Amino acid sequence: MTTPGNASGSLLDRLGGGVVALARLCVMVPFVYLVVYVGGAFLVPKSFGSAWVWLQRGVVSAALVTLLVIFIQHPRASRRPAALTHAMGISFTLVLPAIVTSYWVGVFGAFITPLLVAGSAIWERARCVQHR
Repeated sequence: MTTPGNASGSLLDRLGGGVVALARLCVMVPFVYLVVYVGGAFLVPKSFGSAWVWLQRGVVSAALVTLLVIFIQHPRASRRPAALTHAMGISFTLVLPAIVTSYWVGVFGAFITPLLVAGSAIWERARCVQHR
């Protein structure tokens, strides 16, 4: 485990470890692959073009499904590991990798997890106020 000023730990430790690291990777990997996608688009033969597009769409889909599964496993904000709410809340940024390939399911799907995170926080706060 690393300390805040120590960068000598593993990548997963530096990303927060466990489910937090997984959520952060789900947000980052499609952007990293976007650079590969755009760069490779000029290098792949025309016959491989469709598969290349669907590969990027698959990366975005895998990230969205994984974030949704993480939310299902940790639906309540008060019981989530630290920084998981932030990692799932910024997943709307997956819109950009989805737009690049005109993957409209991904464009709309990118807003599902942040809306669920916001909705669960509002629901939890409303219940706390109601019980006081």
